[in-house]
Amino acid sequence: MTMESGSENQLVLVARDDRVAIITLNNPPAHVLSRTMTGELIRAFEDLRRLDLAAVIITGRGSHFFCAGADITELVQNGPQENRAYFSRLYYALNLVSTCGFPVIAAVNGYAFGAGLDLALCADIRVMDQNTQMCGTGVNLNLVFCTQRLARLVGPGRAKDMLLRARRMGAEETLRIGLVEHVAEPGQALREAEVIARQISSKGQEAVRRVKQVIDAGLELPLEDALDLEAEAIHEMFASSEFKHRAQAFLAK
Repeated sequence: MTMESGSENQLVLVARDDRVAIITLNNPPAHVLSRTMTGELIRAFEDLRRLDLAAVIITGRGSHFFCAGADITELVQNGPQENRAYFSRLYYALNLVSTCGFPVIAAVNGYAFGAGLDLALCADIRVMDQNTQMCGTGVNLNLVFCTQRLARLVGPGRAKDMLLRARRMGAEETLRIGLVEHVAEPGQALREAEVIARQISSKGQEAVRRVKQVIDAGLELPLEDALDLEAEAIHEMFASSEFKHRAQAFLAK
């Protein structure tokens, strides 16, 4: 593993192994998204734009927390305008993760609460440690959060049941309702995420990026328009040299 940026004292560590980048939250004990940490997360994902990557993994350091969400200490100390600015910055960071040009895999190695749950929801694929939990904790503090990505992923009924009660959900239940795609053995979430990233890196990268784009864009469109978007993308791929190379290799088997 080659370290690209970050040190033990930084709140977001960035490592790169070939064409897979690993973003590690490093704000112990709970990796809360403080103002400073949010800024470092923004810089990390803005810097990724300049790299030729196949996938990005985001995880928390250690084994107890993936991310416990917003920094409540800061929120209590802030005035209303400061908190408005804080959440505007946090929303920008989450949007950078969700719109990353490369597939993002969340290795949920520990508890994912509040904004930490929303951070996991920004990923394209989630791998969750068998022993951990997810929870949208906003109503415990009289706050509104996690409403949109969660409802789009699991449906409004399940999202309301989870958020209105701030109900903790274990790995097996999250898998059953489609909140996560994989459950890993204890301590193996990051390793399983790396396996998935390597599988993605072996595929046609133009197609990988377009699959992500077309799925995300198509969800906001009527089916007929979404299928037109898919057809446009496949025509682009037919004209690519990578398609011809891979098709010839397939036929030569």
